[in-house]
Amino acid sequence: MKHGDSSMKNPAENPRRWFRNMLWRAFPSPSEHDLTVKAAGVLDVSQRQVKNWLREEHDASLKYVMAVLAIAGAEIVFGKIERR
Repeated sequence: MKHGDSSMKNPAENPRRWFRNMLWRAFPSPSEHDLTVKAAGVLDVSQRQVKNWLREEHDASLKYVMAVLAIAGAEIVFGKIERR
């Protein structure tokens, strides 16, 4: 990596971006607002917290990372079953 590389400026960006992408995978939605409502209800957090994750402003604790991974994994599996 070069010194001026954007990932060097804020090392937290890559995990935050990855978690944001997992939220979209776990809660497919037409808009950020719809995703926020769905995810907040399932994860038992505020809609504001979900928005902060989607906008890569805060890190998610391991508890939420694991929950979202489980949901995203189920979405992938059920999607493959439905295509058969």
